[in-house]
Amino acid sequence: MTVNMRVVDFHVHPIPRIISEKELLREVELAGVDVAVLLALDVDFHYLEDKRTLTKFLEECIEYNNLNCLSCLETIKHILQTCYTSNEYVAKLVKNNLNKFIGVGSINPSKNMSYVKEKLKEIDKLGMAGVKLIPTLQFFNPLKEKSKLEKIFEFCEEKQKIIILHTGCDPSIWEEPAFSQNANPAMLKYYASKFKKVPIILAHMGSYSQRYPGIWFDEALELGKKYSNVWFDISAVPYLLTEGRYVEKISREVGWDRVLFGSDYPVVGGSSIMNMLNIIQNSNLLSENILEKVLYLNALKLLGL
Repeated sequence: MTVNMRVVDFHVHPIPRIISEKELLREVELAGVDVAVLLALDVDFHYLEDKRTLTKFLEECIEYNNLNCLSCLETIKHILQTCYTSNEYVAKLVKNNLNKFIGVGSINPSKNMSYVKEKLKEIDKLGMAGVKLIPTLQFFNPLKEKSKLEKIFEFCEEKQKIIILHTGCDPSIWEEPAFSQNANPAMLKYYASKFKKVPIILAHMGSYSQRYPGIWFDEALELGKKYSNVWFDISAVPYLLTEGRYVEKISREVGWDRVLFGSDYPVVGGSSIMNMLNIIQNSNLLSENILEKVLYLNALKLLGL
């Protein structure tokens, strides 16, 4: 089913080392996206230079029979160095394209509390719509960094902002579920329960994994079924809307009022925003009403566009 609808892409990475502002704007306009939500990424490639952290990482590699530890270490450092996207850069893109982009900041909870507080002030000053957290690339356990995450949630509650949390695996060593457990949606039950006024978007609906597609899909639905402040984006996992077993379960467990379209562009293996849209728009399992909710209306409700 091909339809002509308005579109909000809720998950775009304007990574300056990968794509320029001009290229990003061209891609968004080519796909017919009305508004794109741009995500900052506060990651630190120096993190693994700390001796204790490095030792722990190498021990875990050995424990899970990863025999290419040093090669993997270099790959991770490269990923982190490449993907870093500052709050200021995202805010600049938004300022340059006010009618096209909305910015979401990022804070690294593996840093100290003073750092977290400073980043919250920065996000507030820049007028960003929320906070992006990624437990894999930021090396944090949501339950072990409770004081810092509570500070972030309290800020979002007070300022009426959203939180986007990466759920599922990630490239490189994070394709091993053992290394991605911190991004299991089940880790977020405490926060969903305590901060019911804060919209929590589970990026990738708990499902991203090249090796194990849909890895924590059930955990994501379980959290969303229990807490109405839990939302989902389907970035990098469009198959959730084209395969019957997933569509049926979403319909039955949580419905479609909190499901958001996202592309994860440009970090989706070379796929374009248009390709991601086409996959979803051509699904014969979705009614026009559901498509309209996923592509635009739910984002309108969440962001007040």
